[in-house]
Amino acid sequence: MKITLLAPAKINLMLHVVGRLVDGYHHLQSLIAFASIGDEITVEKAESSSLTIDGLFAPHVPLAAENSVVEAARWLKERFSGIEQAHIHLTKKLPIASGIGGGSSDAAATIAALLKCHNISLSTEEEEALILASGELGADVPVCLAHQFGWGPMMWIDSSGRETLPIPVDVSLPGVLVLVNPGVPVSTATIFNKIHPPYTLPQDFINGFATHYPGDLLAYLKVQKNDLMDVAIAQEPKIGKVIQALQKSPGCLLTRMSGSGGTCFAVFEDEKSAKSALLQKMPNAWGMTCSILGAQ
Repeated sequence: MKITLLAPAKINLMLHVVGRLVDGYHHLQSLIAFASIGDEITVEKAESSSLTIDGLFAPHVPLAAENSVVEAARWLKERFSGIEQAHIHLTKKLPIASGIGGGSSDAAATIAALLKCHNISLSTEEEEALILASGELGADVPVCLAHQFGWGPMMWIDSSGRETLPIPVDVSLPGVLVLVNPGVPVSTATIFNKIHPPYTLPQDFINGFATHYPGDLLAYLKVQKNDLMDVAIAQEPKIGKVIQALQKSPGCLLTRMSGSGGTCFAVFEDEKSAKSALLQKMPNAWGMTCSILGAQ
């Protein structure tokens, strides 16, 4: 049996650093959405384990043990004796080190595809335990795995991403998204190492949004920010140029950097204005239009 899953781009619609945890990771609050574009993972049983890669960004992806797909497959096999050898194929469509969770989403899709391929069903408790445990593979893997398990296209995290379960939120964001990456890989560790107190004050999204912005996610997002954006722009000024270009594009409702950069996103009124903005992106930049999965 062959299983193919989308490993969608993970977009931090807002990201606040609100403290530091005892394990050294930063305490984050973030509203995360999953896009209709991403990498693809295909899994099928085989006589020996192997990985093949194609796609636009395939030349930048290692085939060795440090590949997130290989690591995820090995990690899952250690936990489930029923996982057999498998061939995994990755179609790499998302840029590397770009703040949209490519490697983490690939790892999560690999886990989900291997479980499906081997007809392994999980109870709710087992699913939650596996999501939390997957933080061993990276701070963004749990929320990506929760999405693969059908928790929804939008979630709130209130931790480093590894200590507590993500919370599905039933909100929608109107409009069409544009993603643009200026072609500069950004080290997440480098960016976080430059974040120091005072931190942003924490907020109660679940109750606060419902009370002050009932149903109007765009209005809520306009008064939020990404605490990593200024640091990333200082390191890679091209990110700032992308933000400025998107802001000036007709029909732009909101623009911001995702994660630790350098991919930026913008929300546009309609597909026509989104595609027009995409045509104006910087030379050598990667860009795509998309929507949030499940959006009406």
